[in-house]
Amino acid sequence: MIRHTHIQLHHLGVRVVLSQLRHEFWIIRARQIKVLRSCLPCKIASKARGQVVEAPLPTERVQPSAPFSVTGLDFAGPLYTKKDLSAKSYILLLTCTTTRALHLELSSDMSVDKFLMALDRFVSRRVLPHTVYSDNATTF
Repeated sequence: MIRHTHIQLHHLGVRVVLSQLRHEFWIIRARQIKVLRSCLPCKIASKARGQVVEAPLPTERVQPSAPFSVTGLDFAGPLYTKKDLSAKSYILLLTCTTTRALHLELSSDMSVDKFLMALDRFVSRRVLPHTVYSDNATTF
């Protein structure tokens, strides 16, 4: 009877279940009966959740600095141009690690020459980066 009332009340606690039961019945030593302690959904709900420990941020991300002084870069693509569907283009993504700003440079291919030209355009528009992070692709 206690288990049925507990499930009917959507797994509420001992006080609520006994209060509901006492409208019709008085169960002697009802608090000592371990029906509610053996309820599996209540056990799962009452377990402590695991805490996620976040890794500390790198010092470049925390210290104040000029935008794009610490930069990460990567290529995105290929993109197909509207005039010639067989020609491929790529985007050089440059991200500031401090402000999370994004700078995009268009490159006609992923060769070293085109990469250096795109990096030179970035430096002429922004600033010479103090540190550059990449994914160590063959172009870099």
